[in-house]
Amino acid sequence: MNLLNLFFRSLIEYVFRRRSAGASLIKVGVPLLVAVLASLSVGITVPTANGPFVFSWDTSGGDAALSWAVFIVAASIVATGLFLIIRDVRRENRDKVIVIEARGLRDWNGEPLDKAVPISLKGRRDLVLVDVRQGLIDGQIVSPDRALRHLTSLPDDIARRVGGLDRADISFVLGGLAPVPLLFLLGVIVDDEHHTLFMDWDRTQKTWRPLDDDDDSLSFNLTGMDGIPVGSSRVALCVSASYDVLDADVRLVEPTAPVVRLDLEGRSTASHWSETKQQRLAQQFLDAVMDLARQGVTDISLFLASPASLSLRLGTVYDKRNLPRLTVNQFEQADPKKFPWAVVMPVAGTVEPKLEQR
Repeated sequence: MNLLNLFFRSLIEYVFRRRSAGASLIKVGVPLLVAVLASLSVGITVPTANGPFVFSWDTSGGDAALSWAVFIVAASIVATGLFLIIRDVRRENRDKVIVIEARGLRDWNGEPLDKAVPISLKGRRDLVLVDVRQGLIDGQIVSPDRALRHLTSLPDDIARRVGGLDRADISFVLGGLAPVPLLFLLGVIVDDEHHTLFMDWDRTQKTWRPLDDDDDSLSFNLTGMDGIPVGSSRVALCVSASYDVLDADVRLVEPTAPVVRLDLEGRSTASHWSETKQQRLAQQFLDAVMDLARQGVTDISLFLASPASLSLRLGTVYDKRNLPRLTVNQFEQADPKKFPWAVVMPVAGTVEPKLEQR
């Protein structure tokens, strides 16, 4: 069934792929050129020691001038098509798609993300695998400090890969299976300055997928903004986009901070497969954070329950300079503290991400 789904997805991508103007011109020009060659009159005289050698070719007896005119037009169409194809090939060789995959929930070797990138995204694939599975026990990272170190060197790696390239020639593809704070951090590192395609792992089909479902028009419900006491500098922002973030769990690590909630209507683990919907949710998240900043909040403790692709996206939209200090908490159901560690994001003057263990 998985192979069948993959076949149909690839077939649909091929049928609806972006057409090459050069290839289309050649498809028109070559048959026309072949047809006109069959009706041309050609005569060649070659002087030799035994007298002139005459070669003549006349297959139709039609108007030679018209045949030659059509031949020139057909040859021009083919030449233009070849020029456009060469131009597109050179452009594709210049374009670069940096595919960043984070692995950090299970010790597995599944399909690499770069193999699932749609063929409609042009450019050379450059896979960056961020493997944070060291110290992993049954999907739980027991050494988050080691995992964090794998991400701290990523900005230099990205800078090396994009060095000397025009920004317009660079695209990013982001996806991964990793703890929420690390995914959010990855989004912060990549930022939103480049064209970025977000993909996610479909646990049912067991394959990577782009966000290609229709928008269901559901949004976040924002509550708690009116209950922030005047002068509050720290707020617990709870975002429930898949599972519920429970106030009782939040109070174990934030006993006094005012709680602001963003709760997605009709939320589930499969309610995130629309690109348009995720863009709307990201804007709502950004608007809420900006509203908190306007109220004087300078420190946000984020409790985020969301699919991987949305965690990545929210990280990319978080303004590094103009928004409050941000700490993203990691939920562990089996831990009595519920949120045993968190990552302070490199925003609001914090240069390097920092680990907070409780």
